[in-house]
Amino acid sequence: MNTIMTTICTLLVAILAFNALYLFVFSIAGTFRQRPESGKKASLEPIKTLVLFPVYKEDEVILQSIKSFMQQKYTADHFTVVVIADELKEETMALMRRYGASVCKLPVSDKRNKAKAINYLLEQNPGSYDNCIIMDADNLVDATFLSAMNEHFLYGAKVVQARRVAKNSINNLSQLDTYSEIINNHIFRKGQRQLGFSSSLIGSGMAFEFELFKDVMKGMDVYSGFDKELELRLLERKVKIKYAEDILVYDEKVDNHQVFINQRRRWVYAQIHFLKANFFNAIYQLAVKGNFDYANKVFQFILLPRVMSIGFCGVLLVVTAFVDTRLFAATSVISVMLVVALVIPVQNKLRSAAGLAAIADLPRAFANMLFATVTSGKASKIFLHTPHNTR
Repeated sequence: MNTIMTTICTLLVAILAFNALYLFVFSIAGTFRQRPESGKKASLEPIKTLVLFPVYKEDEVILQSIKSFMQQKYTADHFTVVVIADELKEETMALMRRYGASVCKLPVSDKRNKAKAINYLLEQNPGSYDNCIIMDADNLVDATFLSAMNEHFLYGAKVVQARRVAKNSINNLSQLDTYSEIINNHIFRKGQRQLGFSSSLIGSGMAFEFELFKDVMKGMDVYSGFDKELELRLLERKVKIKYAEDILVYDEKVDNHQVFINQRRRWVYAQIHFLKANFFNAIYQLAVKGNFDYANKVFQFILLPRVMSIGFCGVLLVVTAFVDTRLFAATSVISVMLVVALVIPVQNKLRSAAGLAAIADLPRAFANMLFATVTSGKASKIFLHTPHNTR
């Protein structure tokens, strides 16, 4: 019995060691000032931009977002906002047109997903543009968003990910979700760019060269992990994804535990699916084509969700104390590396009483994450919608 327990603990220690080392390296890299993107300015002309808001229901939230976005300090005839409307009310669509947005109404379907919605719009021949930006229904941006984003394209960027930040932190769960966003920005966007890799995409606040975007979107039909599929297609072509830390997109964080579980089901299913579907291609891309970016992305799918890494480290510290002192020592080192990696990005948040109070919700978040992982198969063939508030 002791041998079996030791073997299980050793395997878990090895998995957690990989997680901790990866996060630690890129977290340290993210502490350095972001390197300026290189490139020569190709033009002084405003870029023609298509801005897409794929929306399922969310009538009140999308009205706030569109009204806000139309305040852009950018040449009015050089950007078009299109709401891809899935089950929106007629009065909502009428109001958005009054605000200045166009509306593309989707046909009724019980097999909906974000990729299909965007492809439907692209098939309608929306016109000629230089780039395309994807937003979520709840996203808010500053009035300089378009001009700041398009500056990157004037210097030759093909894909740019903006920095998403929280627009709400009303309880411990939304505070923890805010921490998760900050950590992801620091490690998987800024840290990746600092070491020469592409930034990860995150589903909204993403900008693409228009013709490239149309090409990589062809045939895409995924219920979970739209941004991951998009990222893999780009990286396989060796397209570099840049990160604009200075361009903010305000995004609503989850403040309800059931919504948290549904959202994480999608994420976990997508992570497992893309790992299985792309692991051997990642080895090929790395060994034969020298495509480090693609391989790095697929290897990221091996990483456990951060809250699960923390939870398993805590469990292992207790168990290995009774099983094997060497494993206990290894787990202690791994735990310290993991804590350092995750605290570096959010250290300023943890200096407040409210910030520290959110840590008390970690055990429940760990339990919810385990449940979401076990039941993630539910996200394989149905669209699990994440509702938003109008606060």
